[in-house]
Amino acid sequence: MSQENAMLGNGAGRLLRVLTYWDLVVYGLAYISPLGPFSTWGFALALSGGAAPLAFALGAAALLFTAISYASMAKEVAGSGSAFGYARAAMGDMIGFLTGWMVLLDYLLLPALMYVLFGIGMSLIVPDVPRWAWILVMAAYNIGVNWFGVKNGARFNTATLVGQFLTLALVIGWTLHAMHTHRLPVFTAGAWWGPASSGQGVLAATSLCLMSYLGFDAITTLTGEVRSEQRHLVGRAVLTTLAAIAVLAVMQVWIFADLAAGFEFKDLATASFEAFAARVDPALAQIVTLAMSLTLAFSISPPMVVAVSRVLHSMASHRQMPAFLGHLHPRYGVPDRAILASGALSIAVALPFADHFDTLTSMVNFGAILAFIAVNASVIAYYRIRRGSPRLFVHLILPLIGIVILLMVLTQMSRVALAVGGAWMLVGLVVAALLRARGTGLSSAEVG
Repeated sequence: MSQENAMLGNGAGRLLRVLTYWDLVVYGLAYISPLGPFSTWGFALALSGGAAPLAFALGAAALLFTAISYASMAKEVAGSGSAFGYARAAMGDMIGFLTGWMVLLDYLLLPALMYVLFGIGMSLIVPDVPRWAWILVMAAYNIGVNWFGVKNGARFNTATLVGQFLTLALVIGWTLHAMHTHRLPVFTAGAWWGPASSGQGVLAATSLCLMSYLGFDAITTLTGEVRSEQRHLVGRAVLTTLAAIAVLAVMQVWIFADLAAGFEFKDLATASFEAFAARVDPALAQIVTLAMSLTLAFSISPPMVVAVSRVLHSMASHRQMPAFLGHLHPRYGVPDRAILASGALSIAVALPFADHFDTLTSMVNFGAILAFIAVNASVIAYYRIRRGSPRLFVHLILPLIGIVILLMVLTQMSRVALAVGGAWMLVGLVVAALLRARGTGLSSAEVG
């Protein structure tokens, strides 16, 4: 399919319908990353009292219900926009705007979080270069990669994802070999619950672990760029991605928890480096640190910039963000100004939080959880209330379970995360009121 024929409406300056089902799966896997738990399992281990695998498993289970809701809405709502588009179609313009506003907190902060992680990793390897310098280098690279079209980005995702799987296989194989050599137990029941574990601690850890799965929802931001004959597979791509990442995450965290049994970390942000250096091989610690840093730079962050730029573009196209963010590059068909704006905002967040990784993680999850709640509510509103769907299990019970679980996780978030998230929501309410006062509205939701 030529690029010209794949353009929506066969006109210039439009999103290109060039992506396939497997492009979406690869995009989702690259966004979430098989190596994602490397940066968070130490915090989860501490918060849960040694039950990190359970926290990761609960996090995946909690999001499974939401993933099913995303799949349900993807069948009916056309165009890009993810949670924003679904809430708008099911519950109206105002709720749609507020959902998009909250998901932006997630999508804007996630690249910033990756920049901070990159700075932490590279400062271990090259301590003479400050973290802020690495943050700027990575941000500039991400803007450049996303400038040249979504199909080129999809090819790039495939190459980098292969590298991630090879790295994960090396780490797991080397670690299991070392544990066997030193007669360390592996896949123990104690890694799932120990003397220091508690329900509240596990829930607190689960709220943090959600960050390791964020990105399955971002697949739906590319709905407007999927080939027409494969659009019905968007929901399947969401579920496939989450299931694959969940299995990989729980298995590796189970191994790491057994590896670190009784170990005292100096810095939870560098738990992988410390555990591998002390109990496997210092060389592996260096390899993992370098591999994770390069993965953050070349594989994980570019898809995140894609997601936030598509949400900004979708909201701007419906007059709920400044109109200039709706501009598309005439040659590459990407929202170029939205890419630049999101890059600038991510840098502005990353620099002051360069030494506060855990706080920034909690802030990211707040926006995601509220957006997920809105998507679950959208299924109930769209299918049950508006259409009277007889499928009670899929269109009422499952989304209700998803909402309840997410509310439980939300109550265990840090005060800083709740304060920042609450402030962001208040600002959104003010902006929404101003939009309404100006008479700004949306066209009918694109359903079909």
